[in-house]
Amino acid sequence: MTTPPGTGPADSARTVPEWWIFHGTGQPRRHLDLAAQLPPPPPWRVYGGAPDPGAPPPDDPPPEEDSSRVLGRGRSPAVPLGARRRRLLDRVNAAILLRRPLLLVGPPGVGKSSLAHQISRELGLGRVLRWAVNSRSTATEGLYSYDPLTQIHDLNVEGARRRALGTADRRYGAGADGDPFEAHLRSSAESIGRYLTLGPLGTAFLPAALPRVLLVDDFDLGDFDLAGDLLDLFENGGYRVPELARLAGAAESIEVGTDDPGRTVRVTRGEVLCSAFPITVVTCNSDRDLPPAFLRRCVPVYMELPDEEELVSMVAGHFNGATPPGTRALVTEFLRRTADGHRLSVDQLLNAVHMLGTVDGAGTAPGPEHVEHFSELLWHRLTETPG
Repeated sequence: MTTPPGTGPADSARTVPEWWIFHGTGQPRRHLDLAAQLPPPPPWRVYGGAPDPGAPPPDDPPPEEDSSRVLGRGRSPAVPLGARRRRLLDRVNAAILLRRPLLLVGPPGVGKSSLAHQISRELGLGRVLRWAVNSRSTATEGLYSYDPLTQIHDLNVEGARRRALGTADRRYGAGADGDPFEAHLRSSAESIGRYLTLGPLGTAFLPAALPRVLLVDDFDLGDFDLAGDLLDLFENGGYRVPELARLAGAAESIEVGTDDPGRTVRVTRGEVLCSAFPITVVTCNSDRDLPPAFLRRCVPVYMELPDEEELVSMVAGHFNGATPPGTRALVTEFLRRTADGHRLSVDQLLNAVHMLGTVDGAGTAPGPEHVEHFSELLWHRLTETPG
């Protein structure tokens, strides 16, 4: 058994199994060499993608502003690992080692989406790639977007400019030796990259030395067929972009945008194949039936509301590592109400802690009456009519 280094004295009782890669602290492990410590995947989860030399190196991950907003910028105090938390982390680590999607099912607001950010921050994997699913979502939309109308408009504008200047459009005629035509044809084919961008799903499966963290959020809001559409991607670790594949004869490699701001990659012959299967977290707010073929490719787990110590630690992360006055009383009342059947969420607790701080900031120590007031004001049941 080992303890995660650098997580403070309170963590001395937080023993974790040797095989765990993710310790569940949500705090960066500065000395972790993930490339060396992550065991190789099972033989049936090995893919042939070659890492992009232009990808950010492991020691220079993309910014994690989204994770700081979700988890807070403060250092959360370590909490003992209870039996429930250990069961969850067992499954999380199993999904990471087996290179399988983690399917998180549970009520809204219990921290399902936050778990993806905790994994990325602790393991130093940079920005979480989030695909928010809705009733109109398709797998293709998550992989990439293509805007042919804007491309046609730009081509027409360019044609009009050439005619006004009296220059020839070499797309329709070769030069004297044929080379200018080929060069222009290749340039025209490559220009599609300005109108095609990989989405979060497509970016996650780009070949890289280390896996990215992919969050497929609110999967239960999608169409029933969406699960089936993702099976091939999750099983084969890659996808094809037909718009690029059709141009392979003119331009074998085309540069396109990605879901990472300002980053572009070159896609060869319209094919993308991962080298490290992304750490994929799929969240569902309900026990909606999913196809057995999809379920057997995931590691499913039901996620419950965090316990008292976990809630206090989460609050501290959003308040510079400290717990504002009255936090414990609010957490106790929050847990009492949820035990009585109120469906509440963690963000409602954070709202109440923030509001309670306005009382303390005015020079008045918050008392029980303030706890009662803000809990009544802000903790409406998620299943009741507003107002």
